[in-house]
Amino acid sequence: MTTTVREQYSAQSLGMVSWQNVRTLAFYTLMTFLLLFPIVPFIWMFGSAFRPVTEIFQYVYPLSWKTFIPVDFTADNFIDLLFAEGTLWPRYIFNSLFVAITTVVLGALVNSLAAYAFARLRFPGRDILFLLVLLTIIIPFEAIALPLYQVVRELGWLDSYQVLIVPTLANAFSIFLLRQFFLGIPSELEEAAIVDGAGRLRIFFQIVVPLSWPAIISTSLITFQASWDSFLWPLIATSSPEVRVIQIAISNLIGQDATYWNELFAAVALAALVPLILFFIFQRYYTQGITTSGLKG
Repeated sequence: MTTTVREQYSAQSLGMVSWQNVRTLAFYTLMTFLLLFPIVPFIWMFGSAFRPVTEIFQYVYPLSWKTFIPVDFTADNFIDLLFAEGTLWPRYIFNSLFVAITTVVLGALVNSLAAYAFARLRFPGRDILFLLVLLTIIIPFEAIALPLYQVVRELGWLDSYQVLIVPTLANAFSIFLLRQFFLGIPSELEEAAIVDGAGRLRIFFQIVVPLSWPAIISTSLITFQASWDSFLWPLIATSSPEVRVIQIAISNLIGQDATYWNELFAAVALAALVPLILFFIFQRYYTQGITTSGLKG
């Protein structure tokens, strides 16, 4: 009888293990498919950036290795885009980098100071003001584009760098994320600094900021990507090539009569490469900043 019970128990355990293995295999298969599904267009795009124009759509169907790997590999698309006579693409890339980096640096200062005030300072109407800041997240940019355009036009900022930078400095999501991170910093550190005679600004720059680099880097990456990918506002507020950003320049490669597919794919690859490189460099800080924020209300 004992042997029979053990055999039945072993059979049941083996069946459970087999079923768990099947579920695990199915789960990872599904996750792999969901991961590859959005990556496949990027692989095709990067491969097309190194193809001659006659080969770009030649191997699209049926799918094979030639669909994703160039047969006649060439870097002429990037050379023509960046170094051809009369090209302004180096200027466009510089404009996007300058606007994005400046927005990140100034935005980190503005948003972190605002977040610190909401997290640590006590003043009348603080919670209501913070709620109003959060409500701006749900307002679509299209709703404020026209009033914002009228404001910057009265200031004489149209077609300038400041029109691309200043309106995007304050960001409600960055303020919220940083505030939540600041709330997780022990207040005893600041109380000890106050006893030693330190002011709020000194506490902020010498204690809070060094402890908050993961959150600051996380919000900076989000800000950089938003500025780098910005299209609608630069389209509305600028028109001259001197301040044209890369997203507007890409749209100009798509003409009514002709589309320069080889240069278009090269330009899109350049535009996608910069945020990808930054994300892979700062991925550890980004993940840490996101996971350790929002722990306290």
